[in-house]
Amino acid sequence: MQELGICRPSKSTWASPLHVVPKKNGDIRPCGDYRQLNAITKPVRYPIPRLNDFTFILPDKNIFSKLDINRSYHFIPVALGDVEKTAIITPLGLFEFPRMTFGFRGAAQTFQRFMDSILQGLDFVFCYLDDLLIASDNEVQHRQHLEIIFKKFNEYGISIDLAKCCFGQIKLEFLGHEISTEGVRPLQDKVQAIVEFPKPKTISELRRFLGMVNFYRSHLPSATLYLTELNKYLKSSKKNDKTLIVWNDSANEAFTQCKAGLTQAATLTYPRVDSALAIMTDASNTCVGAVLQQKEGDIWKPLGYFSKKLTTTQQRYSTYDRELLAIYLAIKHFRKLFEGQEITVYTDHKPLTLAF
Repeated sequence: MQELGICRPSKSTWASPLHVVPKKNGDIRPCGDYRQLNAITKPVRYPIPRLNDFTFILPDKNIFSKLDINRSYHFIPVALGDVEKTAIITPLGLFEFPRMTFGFRGAAQTFQRFMDSILQGLDFVFCYLDDLLIASDNEVQHRQHLEIIFKKFNEYGISIDLAKCCFGQIKLEFLGHEISTEGVRPLQDKVQAIVEFPKPKTISELRRFLGMVNFYRSHLPSATLYLTELNKYLKSSKKNDKTLIVWNDSANEAFTQCKAGLTQAATLTYPRVDSALAIMTDASNTCVGAVLQQKEGDIWKPLGYFSKKLTTTQQRYSTYDRELLAIYLAIKHFRKLFEGQEITVYTDHKPLTLAF
């Protein structure tokens, strides 16, 4: 890191503890535990894209590539007056970072802003921090797109990690999803890992399991039906709660259904600006649910699923109010996907069609 100019010996009056993070390939990433420094650092408000925003560039695309930027954060220089603040304590003495390193408050936002400035106006690429997705109609166009990207990288001195890149694929993995011409679906190995996850013994382990399931929740119809029983254990719990779980028959059944639901997760289509959209909603005595769909030819294809357990107060609503609440919550949930476009709402409660 010294030879690359990323760090150097320091005589700073500042110091943070060393924090070493193991990487997937067996390497280590040395950085600092900057919690005290971050507490007095002004936040950077630049927006990070939503993970699922990459679907907007994928309709009608047939060939894909994935790029991974090598040592991404280190492309950003630290202001000269602030370099001394980055100092960390190591067994080899004090070291500081003239280049941005991991752990700084606002580091991700700063790098995202840097990448967006480089890729501005290129509608065939999606950038999420150091991961880039390039989508094209055909191979000839794809080569042109890659050439444009590499010229940009060469101009700014950016290198890529070839071991983590994929080129010219009809199907690839990106940000925890499998992308193909058919749509986007959960990664099979991630699903398998969740299916093989042992029954949680403590509240903390259950929270970890539910977090993995909720990552793919938009692919799961009626998820609330089986997640409700498991979420009951989280009521009034604390972070890192080691309280042991007493499993009952309902919770055991919900745990089994949860895993079964993941193995049958739906493939979601890519949003199009010129297609008809519809939300189909329904409500029971305890839950509401909906699906946002897009019409392609004569077929309705799902863009995402939504379900939610009603509160005790909401469960006392009349049928009319519960069905109306289902519409309201669904529109609120899916708003980011259709705002600015016309949308039709389908409900099985006839009185609602006369509400307006």
